Amino acid sequence: MFPRLFPRFALLALMSLPLAACDSTAMTDLRRNIGLDAGAAEPEVPEGPRPPAVSPLVQPIETGGAAPKPVPTVEPLTYRNTAFAARGNEPFWSVDIAGNTATYRTPEDEEGRQIQVNRLTFNNGVEYIGVLEGRPFVVNLRAARCRDSMSGKRFPLTARLTVSGQSHTGCGTPAQPAPAAAPAPATAAAQEPAKTPAG
Repeated sequence: MFPRLFPRFALLALMSLPLAACDSTAMTDLRRNIGLDAGAAEPEVPEGPRPPAVSPLVQPIETGGAAPKPVPTVEPLTYRNTAFAARGNEPFWSVDIAGNTATYRTPEDEEGRQIQVNRLTFNNGVEYIGVLEGRPFVVNLRAARCRDSMSGKRFPLTARLTVSGQSHTGCGTPAQPAPAAAPAPATAAAQEPAKTPAG
C-alpha cells in the first residue's frame, strides 16, 4: 500500500511548495504589477534629469545652454589640396604626393618608387595609405607647424612616414601638382597644306 501512495504524496508535496513560498507581500506585489490592486501607489518619479523620451537621432537633445557652435570636421589647408611634399632627416627620405600616387625616395633610391595610395581626411589633416613590398605605407600630414632639424626652415605641416614597419618624422607642405605635359609642337611638314597632284 505504501509504495503506491508514495508517488501521490510526493506529487502533492511538490505542488504545495510554490504556494508555501508565496507570502502575503509577494502576492500583494504580484497583484499590483498586473493591475489588480486598485489602491496601488503611483510609480515614483526619479529625481534629477530624465532620460530623453525619443532617440537623439530623431530629435536633438536641448541642454538649455548657448547656441551650438559648428565644429569643423576637416582641416582646410589639407582638405583643399591633393598634392603634398614631405621630407625627413636621419634617415633621409622624401615623399611627393599627387592625387592617388606617392613617390617615395631615399638616398639609396633617388629615382624613387611610385605607390598607389588612398586618401583619408580627418579633423587635423590628411593621411595617405598604400602598400610597399607587402607592408603598410602610410604618410600622415597634420596641420601643425614644423621646423626642419637641419635647415631650420619652417613648414606648415608635420609629417610622419610609416614604411617597412618603422615610423619617421618630418615636415610637409602643400605642393602644386605636376603640370600636364604640353602637346608636342607640330612639324613643318604637318603644318604645310597637303599638295594635290596636278591633273
